[in-house]
Order: sequence, then C-alpha cells, then structure tokens
Amino acid sequence: MIRADARLRVILVNYNGGELLERAVRSALGSQWPGEIDVVVIDNASTDGSADVLEGVRGVHVIYRDTNEGFGANNHGFADLVGGELEVDVRSAGVIALLNPDAVVRPDTFRLLAARLDADARIGAAAPLIVFDRSFIELDIVGTGIAIDSVISGVDELSSQCHGTNGAERLPGANGPLWLCPMGSRLRVPVDGLGRIVVGIASGFGTVAGQKVDGPGEISISIAQFQTVQVVQNAGVSIGPRGTGVSRGYTKRIDEKLGPQAPLWCGAAVVFHPNYLSTIGGFDPEYFLYYEDVDLGLRGQAAGWTTVHVPEAVVEHRHSDRSVQGTELVEVLQHRNRLLTLVRHGSTGDVASGFALAALTPLSLAASAIRHRDQRSERLRLAKWRAKSLKEAVQGVGHAIDVRKNEQPPT
Repeated sequence: MIRADARLRVILVNYNGGELLERAVRSALGSQWPGEIDVVVIDNASTDGSADVLEGVRGVHVIYRDTNEGFGANNHGFADLVGGELEVDVRSAGVIALLNPDAVVRPDTFRLLAARLDADARIGAAAPLIVFDRSFIELDIVGTGIAIDSVISGVDELSSQCHGTNGAERLPGANGPLWLCPMGSRLRVPVDGLGRIVVGIASGFGTVAGQKVDGPGEISISIAQFQTVQVVQNAGVSIGPRGTGVSRGYTKRIDEKLGPQAPLWCGAAVVFHPNYLSTIGGFDPEYFLYYEDVDLGLRGQAAGWTTVHVPEAVVEHRHSDRSVQGTELVEVLQHRNRLLTLVRHGSTGDVASGFALAALTPLSLAASAIRHRDQRSERLRLAKWRAKSLKEAVQGVGHAIDVRKNEQPPT
C-alpha cells in the first residue's frame, strides 16, 4: 500500500528544452501532493543551458550526462529501484512519475493518479489524459490537388505541429512537412490567442478556410473567425496490426468519445508503483526514442501488471516541440523500433507480415512517385527513410531475439 504521505519523485529527461523545461518543473513542484516532492532532471548534454537555471531550486536535482542517451536516460532517475545507484541525494520514493520536459501537470494530476495505484495490488502504472497544450483551429479544404507547405504564425513555423483529418496526409518536404489535402479534408493548426496565420500553398485550386486558392502562393487567415477546439494527444496505448502502437483518442476533440480502454501507458506522463519498476526493470537503451514505453509496458503486462487510466488527471503537452514529426530521425526511429518491438513481443505471423509490409512500403512509395510527379521528391525521400528503418531493424533483430528469449519464463 502507498502511504498517504509517500514521497513523490518526478523524473524529467531534458535535451535543449528551453523555457518549457522550467515550466514543466514548476508545475510538478506545485502539485497538490500530501508528502514531499523531489524532481530529478536528467540533462542529455544540452547546449542551451536549460537545466542550469534549475540549479539551486529547492526540491530539484539535476543529473548531467556527457552524451544524449535518449529517453532511456530516465533509467538514471530510478536506478535505485532497478539495481543501480541513484546519482543524486534523494531518499527512497513511494511513487515514481515520468514527465516530458514540454508537458505541464495540473495541480491535482499526480495525486489523482497515485490514489488509483492502491485500487488493486497488480496495478503498476496509472496513466492520465494527455491533451495538447494549445487549442486548434480547423481549416476546411475544398478543391483539387491542394498541397500546403507552410503554416506560419508570427515567427513560428507550425506545419510540423498540425494535424490532418478526413484524409489529409503528410509527406516530408525539403524544409518541413508537405500536407496533401484532398476535397473535404481539414488541417488543424495550433494557435495561441488571436492574430493571423499565413498558409503557404504549394499547389492546387479551390478554397482553404473559405479563401480562394489558385495555384502556388500564400493566403492570410484571421484566427478570430474560428472557434478553437481542444484536442487529445493520448489516453493510453494499445497495439494495433503489425505491432503499431496506437494512441487512444489521438487528435480527437476533447468532447468526442475516445473508444475502449487501452492496456498500456504513454511515457510522456505516467505514475508508477515502485514495485512495478523493481520487478521488470527500466527502459532498454537500444530504443533511444519511440516504443521504449511500449516495450516496457508489454514487459510489465507479461509479468502480470496492469495499467489504470484516470481521465480526471490531465496533463497538457507541447507535442513535437523538440523531436519534430516528419523528420528523418523521427520517421526512421518510429518504424525501426516498431519492428523490433514486434520481434520481442509479437507472434511469428505478425513478425513475418510486419517485415513483409515494411519491405514493400519503400517500393510502393517509389512507384507512387512515378504517378505523382509533383510530389516525386517527397515520396522518394519517404521511401528512402522507410528503407533505412527496415535496414536498421534487420540489424537489430539478433539483439531483439536474445531479449525475447531471456524474458521468456523457464519451461
């Protein structure tokens, strides 16, 4: 049982988090927690000095690493629980929380999550409702061949943080995403306050948010004409076909139904019972970024632990602020790690079909580049990245198989 005055340890891994890191830490320290709170910041060789401003802040402990160890650096924050030595002077914690440096917890979030850990002895993780920390406007697309290559608000380029709905598709452009927006689709744009956004049109004819589009150019759109919507990023994770991690509720409006409960948690924000980590260990550093939480969650599930979801506990997340969606790093790691997680945890049939599809995808993209000459470079670029992710996955199969064998219970 978790004592009412248990110590809370909040772990954040930082890499050039800028002002968002301090925002995240302040939100954690301001939690309505009945006991003491320690915040452990693990800095992955940042160059912006973002962790330095936290030196001397009461309750904050910074661990500086010489290299960027990726998300697995969280292991330093619970080393004492998984057979290592904690590098800072923090007493044993009764509850462990992970929080991304670009996220904010509401005052009651950790308290609500920790309270649910006591509901059942096998609950190892409590997951919040994670929403994007900015509201969105929705741009209606009417026309043919409309492609958007930039969305600018002031000095900020937002296209990598947009969402496509109703068929809008993102391709990797030379300088950022290229959004292909068919008839009836929508592009969701994150906004802060009022003002205007400038939308760059790469091609197409019709209207975007009621404004005429007649080939390449720019249109200026007033934010004031829209009703903003709040959007869900994650309400738990499930495993879809061929090992894909599926975020429950992703890009749904906050007032929409999220669907059935998901069995796993998201590493952007989660609370652990210490026994969960001491039983199954920490993150595998082979992942660096993406699917490390899925792997750890599946390991916990295999050991008999469960996850509870607490929608009343809310975390606001600036998603894709540092690891920009649609870049080579993100695309390669996401698909490489999905395949390796499939090898570790999936059935033989799922592994075979997953790798077969991964092998066909670059060929399909290359063929589509011939059919769509105006998007040839983008489609070939994505084909190259998918081929690279497959190559790196194949290189990691041996290690993944060894891990799977070692984790199987003795017969």
